[in-house]
Amino acid sequence: MKFSDDMRFAHPVLTDETGDFSEGSFALDTEVEEIIETGKVSIRYSIDLTETSIRELVENGKASVGIFVRCGDTFYSELRELGWPEGKVEFEKGSLLNRVTVRPVIWLSQPLPKWEPGNVHPEFTLPLSLVAGDILAFDDEQVLSVGQAKLAPMESIFALVASPSQPEGQLSVKLDDEKITIIAGEETFKMINGLRHSPAKAAVLSSVYLPAVMEVLDTLRDNPDAHENRRWKQPFAAKCTVANIDYNGSLFDSAQTLLEMPVSRLETIAEAKA
Repeated sequence: MKFSDDMRFAHPVLTDETGDFSEGSFALDTEVEEIIETGKVSIRYSIDLTETSIRELVENGKASVGIFVRCGDTFYSELRELGWPEGKVEFEKGSLLNRVTVRPVIWLSQPLPKWEPGNVHPEFTLPLSLVAGDILAFDDEQVLSVGQAKLAPMESIFALVASPSQPEGQLSVKLDDEKITIIAGEETFKMINGLRHSPAKAAVLSSVYLPAVMEVLDTLRDNPDAHENRRWKQPFAAKCTVANIDYNGSLFDSAQTLLEMPVSRLETIAEAKA
C-alpha cells in the first residue's frame, strides 16, 4: 500500500493532517547505522506515541507499529514490523542504497468490533467497528541516505575549467558533465586555482562554489530527477538528504549549509593577516 499525506479513511486515523483525534501524536525517531565491511544496514528507532487509545492497543498486542521501506535503486519495498517502544531493524547487504524512504504506520493486528476511543472527532459515530489490517496512524515519510555517496567531499563533485570564450571575472555553470563544471576565463581560472591552495580557500568557497551550488539547487527545484545519469547527482542528492535540505527551501541558506558555512572560515584569512 502506498501512503500519502492526503489519504482519507472511513474511520479515524491519527496523523498531523486529518484532525481525527483532538489529542495525541505519533512519530518515529530514526538513525541509520552502516557496517561498511559487511554492507549491512540497520535502522535504530524510537517510537513516540502519545494518543492513549491507540497506545493501549499497541501495548496490549492488538495493534502493530511498523515502517514501510522503499528503495528505488534496489527495488526494495517491504513493510517491517517494529518492536515496542524502541529497537533496531536490520537489512541485508544490497537491500538499501542511496535514497531510502521510510513511512511509519500503525495498523490493527486483530478485529476490533466495538472500539470507543475517547478523543475522536464528533463526526465519527461510536462504537467503531474495525477489521484486522485497518490503519490507525501514520507519520510523515522520512528520507534516509544509505551508502558512501554522502561521504564524498563537496569539492570532488566539482570541476573548475578554463575557457578562452568565457568573459574574465564572470563564471558559468555546466551540469551535463560527470562533474558540476564551473567555467572561468583563463586569467580568472589561474587566480581562483591559486587561491584554492592558499589560506584564502574560504573566500573561494564563498565567491565561487556558493553561487554554483545555488544554481544546482535551483535546477533541482524545477526538476528533482534532472541529471540522474551524471556522476555528480547521487552524492549531491545524498548530501542534501543528510542535511535535511528541501529543494523548495531557501537556495542561499541551503547552499551555505552544504558548504558548511564557508563565511565562518574567513577567520582563517583574518588570522593569517594579523
